[in-house]
Parts: sequence; C-alpha cells; structure tokens
Amino acid sequence: MSRVPQAPLFVREMGLPARFAVYVLVCLFLLALDARYIALGGVRAGVNALLHPLQLALAWPLEWMRGVGAFFVAHGDLVVENERLRRERDRIALAALDRVALAAENERLRELHQLPAWPGVTPLLGEIVATVPDPFARRVVINRGHVQGVRAGWPVVDAAGLVGQVTRVYPWSAEVTLITDRDQGAPVQNLRNGLRIIVSGMGSDNLLMVRFLDMHADLAEGDWLYTSGIDGVYPAGIPVARVVKTEPPRASPFASAYCAPIGGVGRYRHVAVLKPVAETPAATEAAPAAAGGRR
Repeated sequence: MSRVPQAPLFVREMGLPARFAVYVLVCLFLLALDARYIALGGVRAGVNALLHPLQLALAWPLEWMRGVGAFFVAHGDLVVENERLRRERDRIALAALDRVALAAENERLRELHQLPAWPGVTPLLGEIVATVPDPFARRVVINRGHVQGVRAGWPVVDAAGLVGQVTRVYPWSAEVTLITDRDQGAPVQNLRNGLRIIVSGMGSDNLLMVRFLDMHADLAEGDWLYTSGIDGVYPAGIPVARVVKTEPPRASPFASAYCAPIGGVGRYRHVAVLKPVAETPAATEAAPAAAGGRR
C-alpha cells in the first residue's frame, strides 16, 4: 500500500540572504532594546556566570605557561644580579683594602716628614723599589741616586729608627745595606747608662747582636740603644735597637747580647736618606773668628 505524500508546511523555504537579513534585524532590535532599557543585563550576567568557569579552565594553561616563563626569567635575572653584586662587593672590598693601605702609607710618609732635626743632616725621602736577590745579604734598592745627590756611606732611616746605609750609588737609584746584614754594624750608646758598644747584623730582619761584650758591662734586657755619633757616619741620637736577651761568656771571655731592631727593617716601603748639610762660606769664615774671640 503506497504512502500518500503530505504537503510541506511552507511552500517555499527562506533563502540565505533573507535569513541573514532577519538575523541582523533581530540583533539590531535587541541592541536597541538593551541600550534603551537595559533589558538584557540579567541575561548577560547569567551567561557570564555560566561561561566564567570555562574561561578559567581555558585560560589556566596559558597562565601556567606564563608563570613558568616568568619564573625562569626572574631566576636568570637574579643570577645575573647576584653575579653583578658579587663583583661589586669584591671591587668595594679591594677599594677598601687599597684605602687602608694608602692611609697607612700616608701615615708613614707623614711621620717621615716629621723626623727629628738631627744636627748636620737633612732627610731626603725615597722609596724602596727592589730587593737585591742575594740570600746571604740584606740589601734593597731605593729610587734615589747620583742625580738626586745621594752618595755612598749616607745613613738611611725610617720614622722609627735606623734602617741601614747607602753602599752603592747609580744615576737614578742606590743600594742600601740594611743594618741586619751580617757585614753591617753601627756604634751605639745605651740610653740608660751611656755605655758605648757596637751592634752587628745577623742576616735576619728581626735580630741584631752585640759581640765581644765585656763580661762586666752594664747591659740589661729592655735597654734602648741609640747611635753614638762617634764614627762620623751615623748622627748621634738615632734609635737602633732594644736589648731582648743577654748571654754570659761561654767558650770565650766575652759576653753577648741579642737585640731587636727598632726601625722597620724589611717592612716599610718609604725611607729617608740623611744627607749631610754642607757648610756655607759664611759659616766657615765665622768659625775661625769665633775661635779667635774665645782665645
């Protein structure tokens, strides 16, 4: 039995342009209605509440990737910043050390400028620039020579006491044999009782020795020894050493004593060469006249 075909509800369906035009008119109507009466505010809020969890779920991977990227970027920036701060800290530490060294050096130079006025000499400041590479000698090189008027035999001191003696002179430098050299010695006088003795080097920057000391000589631990000035090389009154130990005679009839040098032998960089003051012609002529007047 054949089925009887039914007639369609609409004889003709709407075309695509017509449907698009209807949709546009509906949208315009809804926009005008919402703009004029805010009629769709509740609908929009409800739709937003329904879509918000979906928005969060869709945005979470992107936010997570941004967080991870920001973490690594921040970590890299922190590493770079820490490295920069570490270098800055090292630079400041070195600058502080240099400042301390410069302050100590300025203090020693200030002390050298305030040396006592020993009669007949004037200080000529110099700097130790090298050490003579000889394990059996204690000699240094200073940056003062013939050009600056330095001559062999002149004493060399620092702010504390006697350091040595100029033994070899070059045009712009000079060798100074330290008082602690084995072949170096200086006539000194005990500040306590005026005893005259000679101290000699032992090859060590920390020790001097008094050899051939009379067994009855009044020399005790703690005595201070100053140059006596009787040799015509070292002016009188320069601090030389302090007695740290005395030994009685053992295998010889002479006693001995060990002393610690007062000057900064082998430690400080700046020294002063004691330059003899030349007598002026007026002073030379005045001396015989004064002698004749006294007679």
